[in-house]
Amino acid sequence: MKHAIMSPPDRNPGARWFWWPLLAIFVMSSGWALASPVSSIPDEPAHIIKAAAVVRGELVGAQTGDGGPLLAVQVPRAIEHTNQITCFVRNITATPQCSPAIPGDANEIVSALTTAGLYNPVYYAAVGWPSLVVGGFKAVYGMRLVSALLTSVFLALAFSALSRLPRNKWATVGLAVAVTPMTLFLSGSVNPNSLEFATTAAIAANLTLLLKGSLKGRALIVPVAATTVAAALLANTKALSLLWMLVVVVAVLLLGTAAEIKAVLRRPSVWASSAVIGLSCVYALWWVASHNSLASKPFDGAGLGFDAGAEIMIDRTFLFMQGYIGQFGWLELDAPTGVMALWTAAFFAAVLAAIIYGRGRYRAATIFVSAALLLLPILLQAVIITDQGMVWQGRYILAIFVPCLMIAGMALDNSDPRPWPAPAVPALNTLIVLLAVSHLVTFVWVLRRYVTGLSMEIRWIDMLQNPQWQPPLGTLTAVAVFAAGTALGAFLLLKHVRTNAVVAPGTRAHGTPAPETSAAGTVTTPATEPARSAPASTDDRERLAPVQMGKP
Repeated sequence: MKHAIMSPPDRNPGARWFWWPLLAIFVMSSGWALASPVSSIPDEPAHIIKAAAVVRGELVGAQTGDGGPLLAVQVPRAIEHTNQITCFVRNITATPQCSPAIPGDANEIVSALTTAGLYNPVYYAAVGWPSLVVGGFKAVYGMRLVSALLTSVFLALAFSALSRLPRNKWATVGLAVAVTPMTLFLSGSVNPNSLEFATTAAIAANLTLLLKGSLKGRALIVPVAATTVAAALLANTKALSLLWMLVVVVAVLLLGTAAEIKAVLRRPSVWASSAVIGLSCVYALWWVASHNSLASKPFDGAGLGFDAGAEIMIDRTFLFMQGYIGQFGWLELDAPTGVMALWTAAFFAAVLAAIIYGRGRYRAATIFVSAALLLLPILLQAVIITDQGMVWQGRYILAIFVPCLMIAGMALDNSDPRPWPAPAVPALNTLIVLLAVSHLVTFVWVLRRYVTGLSMEIRWIDMLQNPQWQPPLGTLTAVAVFAAGTALGAFLLLKHVRTNAVVAPGTRAHGTPAPETSAAGTVTTPATEPARSAPASTDDRERLAPVQMGKP
């Protein structure tokens, strides 16, 4: 413990906390990309077909039948064939071995149907280009890896920004906990959900850094650029992405004092960034309005009223948490019960502790984003149930779930310095190890479902001795890739905990008050003599920040 406290400061935490998390998240996401058979991910065939069409210049497609969201586009036969692979979907005893072979020339251009035809083309243009380079199902895996890389970059930008905050112990852990098996599963797929939660995380972390980091000169380049690119992409990801952006931006603004917000708004680079983001939002709104990308075919419950929709959603509110943690395939396989319990407990412990022990604007921001996570699904589903029926899934609001845990961590980093029942270092280390083990257990559990199917007579050893299906490069390779990424991520977090000596917010080991970091970046050591007055509260320090900074 003493060694951790006396360690010299990291000279470049932003770089270290970008490249290493990028590698860990990308490797884990790539494991999921390999382990998930073609067409095994919700709505992925529609997204694959849309992406292949967009990079070939067909941004929308042709209406079919009576119109609506189902459109016809021209894509290679192998891409169209993903719509035909349905024999194992929603049947956990069946494996992808039953999938029909691609008929004829895999690269021949044919007509294909997609329900994503009206969606904004930006995400699809970013991930669809491997279908121009390789043929067959290799194109699908190529798209997945590109999507995994995009997601990993923005999550790494979030970790990097957090590492540059004066206080980041719990925020970093909170973001790591938010990287659940479900987020990694979606990262390794062709699905815009992954870009949504990655970009909201990057926006929340980098905006907070701009407010709290007292950055000047070249130090502003990365957070301003990261926020600009993340927001521009988020705006053009899905029809509801603008709403997620609004929630996250408001939550971060709640963290800032009036002086901090004014200081940021004096930066010319911030105004230039705002202009780019504004133009991106205008384009996104134009696309939604002109292409009706919120349209959907009717599902069960269509025709019910707002009150009925709200009641159904309230009944199912906590069931949707499964979609935050792990719902795989076409929602037919959940993560193991113990994994669900562990992540659920970690989520509620973090958020409730932040609300109880957080102070001032940090508590307010946590309450705001938590309320959005709880209430927005109810309101949004109730509004559309009459026309579209019950369409909501937990994964749809991961864009709020991920920054929610991060902001809760920020609240704990800036909480009241009085003693509170925070986990000691060994307990937090144990949690990190348990989460890493849970990641690996969940990965192998889902992979087993595809390699052998899940039935009473199938044993674990059959994954090696009698596989019915195997991922590209083989079962053992997929497990080894994922395990390597998981081990790296766990090592980074364990080192983070040890280096920061997390005992309680504002406290060093053995109860010694931790040094305070001013808004100007100077470090002051609180006095330990009983005669001295108590250290100023977080809100007091923030009110004093402009005085310490002088002119912005």
